[in-house]
Order: sequence, then structure tokens, then C-alpha cells
Amino acid sequence: MVDGIEIDKNIAEETLLPDDLNSLAVGSYVVPDPRKRKQYPYVVLGVVLLSFITSLIIDYVSFVPVIIILSIIALLLFLVNNKFTIQQQEVIERITNNIDHSIGYYSIALTFQFTFKNILTPVWTVIVYSHENPPLNKTIIEINAFSGTVITEPYTENINA
Repeated sequence: MVDGIEIDKNIAEETLLPDDLNSLAVGSYVVPDPRKRKQYPYVVLGVVLLSFITSLIIDYVSFVPVIIILSIIALLLFLVNNKFTIQQQEVIERITNNIDHSIGYYSIALTFQFTFKNILTPVWTVIVYSHENPPLNKTIIEINAFSGTVITEPYTENINA
């Protein structure tokens, strides 16, 4: 896996480049495990319970709208499926047959697409550049993180530098 583009320290200082743009300054980035998101509905339900208890103690303030809204949000969070089978390390292997040019370097981002079936479907969005320096081609492709199928037709363009 490519850790990023190394930027010479002198050039970075001359151009006032922030450290967070140099991926080697802190190491390679790995998308956080989405299983942590399974905790969110329980946190929201905890706030609902706290609001309900507070509404029993304080009579002059109605917490009913808050309880209803937060309960709906907790339900939606339970419906969001946070599992996916295609991990970040496997994405490039899955898309190599759909790209017309060589792979020089790439950028992978985890995004979400709204569908009625899964509420939010995780999608790997990948930007792939050809191996030349500077690259001649750029391709953008999206694959479903559940099934590994290509969601959109790969968009390839020539880069005229």
C-alpha cells in the first residue's frame, strides 16, 4: 500500500505547506473501523433515558418533543448497516480490471450513498493516477463496500499538465 507522496522538507517550508498535507508526516491514513458507529444509537438512547428521567423530575418543561426526535434518530442509527466486506487494503485489487491505464498512485475515501434498503451504503471512492511523472491519466471510480461491485462507470480523463 502506498503511504503517500513524500514532500521535501525544504520545499514544504518554502511554500508554507501545512504538515497535515504531507502524508508521511504522520504515517499512512487508515479509515477508522465503522463498527465503532454501532455505539452511537446506544449513546442517543442514553440521552433519551436521561431526558425521560429529567421530564419526570421537572414538571414545568416538556421533554416530549426531544424524546420523540431522539428516539427517531436512534431508530435510524440502528437501521444503518455499518458492516462492509471490502476493506481499504482490498480496494485497489477490486478495481484494477476497470482501469484502462497503469496505476501510479491513488487516493481512497470512504463515502456513503443513500439507499432505501440500507439507509446509508458505504462506498469506496477511488482516484487513480497513471504511473508517469507528471501523470497523464486520472480515473475516478466508486465501488460498493458490501459487494465489491462497481457502482459508477469509471471516469477517465487525460491530464494536460
